[in-house]
Amino acid sequence: MQADQWQMKKELNLAHILTTIALVVSGILYLNDLDKRITTNSQELAHLKQIRKEDQKRIEKRLDSIDKKLDALLSAKRNNG
Repeated sequence: MQADQWQMKKELNLAHILTTIALVVSGILYLNDLDKRITTNSQELAHLKQIRKEDQKRIEKRLDSIDKKLDALLSAKRNNG
């Protein structure tokens, strides 16, 4: 046999099979955990958007109240002045 030729054995090593199975299982578990984290982040983002909308409505109501008070003060000042 020449030195530059290579051979391939037709046997399966139990260690290789177990390693491959462990890698596949690890990959599936990682992807499953990743999917759970993405779902959780999506739910938290939706919740934060809802809170932001509620805060924005609250701020708008408060600003409207301040505007009304300022208008009343300015009207009172004009009538007295």
